[in-house]
Amino acid sequence: MPPPSSAVPLASPPPPPLRQSMDRILDEMASVSMQLGHDIVDVAGFLEGVESAARQQLARLTEARGGARGVSAASATMIAATDRLSSVIGGLIGALATSTGQVGLALSSSQQVMGWVGGVGGQLGRIDQAMRAASQSNARVLEIAREVSLLAINAKIEAARAGPAGRGFAVVADAVNALAAQATDAARLISDTVGALAGEIGILQAEAQGVAVQAQAGMAELAASETALRLIGAQAAQADGELSTLSDEAARLRGVMQGFAPTFRALHDEVTAQAGLVNEARDRVAALVHLGEGMVQHMFALGGATADRPLIDAAMDRARQIGQALEAALAKGEISGADLFSTAYEPVPGTAPQQVLAPFTALTDRLPPPVQEPVLALDPRVVFCAAVNRTGYLPTHNRKFSAPQGPDPVWNAAHCRNRRIFADRVGQAAARSTAPFLMQIYRRDMGGDNFVMMKDVSAPILVQGQHWGALRLAYRF
Repeated sequence: MPPPSSAVPLASPPPPPLRQSMDRILDEMASVSMQLGHDIVDVAGFLEGVESAARQQLARLTEARGGARGVSAASATMIAATDRLSSVIGGLIGALATSTGQVGLALSSSQQVMGWVGGVGGQLGRIDQAMRAASQSNARVLEIAREVSLLAINAKIEAARAGPAGRGFAVVADAVNALAAQATDAARLISDTVGALAGEIGILQAEAQGVAVQAQAGMAELAASETALRLIGAQAAQADGELSTLSDEAARLRGVMQGFAPTFRALHDEVTAQAGLVNEARDRVAALVHLGEGMVQHMFALGGATADRPLIDAAMDRARQIGQALEAALAKGEISGADLFSTAYEPVPGTAPQQVLAPFTALTDRLPPPVQEPVLALDPRVVFCAAVNRTGYLPTHNRKFSAPQGPDPVWNAAHCRNRRIFADRVGQAAARSTAPFLMQIYRRDMGGDNFVMMKDVSAPILVQGQHWGALRLAYRF
């Protein structure tokens, strides 16, 4: 609320004692108004903190509610997945049982084959022994045939010596010799046949032995496979049991989360309502802040609060000086009117918080500092004194707040406050006000939930009668 342009005119100057009494009353009223503004701003700050906490609680509650829904949905998905997996494992168990049975049958068949191969090997061994015996007997027959043939030859020689009397015996000797020759031929044929059979039987024995070795290895592999299949089947059955337990637990969890749903909903609605009430209270207190600032303005306009008057006068005087300096630069052609009043901001790359440049930044780096810096020494309570344009852009701050930015945004926010646009309530009100001066009270955030109550007195900067911005002078309460 802008202050009145002038006090109510009096018919005649009051006597000195009355004037002193009025000044004292105005000072007291201004002090009370200032304290009221202090308390209102403090309450407003408290409500802002409560509202912020309520918003955070609401956000966390919303997140928790969504998480509960997610857990419930995930539990349902898990139940369906475990049911499907249990069905698959059931089929696997059945297939394993079938495979185990088939492997058992194959193992039994292999054992039978192994027994048959062993039997064949034994029979072939006995046949081989018989063939060896036959070969030995045939060798004896061949030897006897040779002996008979020799006897026949000797008999024939003796018959020849006997002359005609031995002719009959010679005929018999020839017959015996022929029979011995036939026996020899037969024995040789038998020997050859037995030898061939012995070779074939040897091959059969070797093959039977190879089959026996392979069958033995196959039986070992089948036995190992049967053992592995039985183990897999047992593990699958155990997994199926665990899946059943998991499905039951997931169902229980889903039931618990669904039971929480009404509580979450009621709590969410209650916190939402409380946040709305806090927001409404904050808005009402914000209106009281404006009302309190209006009362302070009126008290100052009536001449109260002499303790703050030097800083108010300093703010108005320095605002006038900066306006005159800008007018002189405009008159000299150092800058155009369009550039001086421009709101075209160019972001400075890599800055956090974001800093920007304006067409007039170089000019304000040169002109306002000689006017602003001395104000810091006027009163130990003064924190800063800087010019802003009508959008809240602060191009050139005091030197102590104009350090080059580093990698830490928190440090930058405290020490690199130049080249920034301040859109807070106090900054925007100061930048836009065209009253002779504006006194505001606010809480300055010092970090770590630590706040300091501040006064911000501002005065408009006019350039050739046009509102360019304001000079802000902030000091501790």
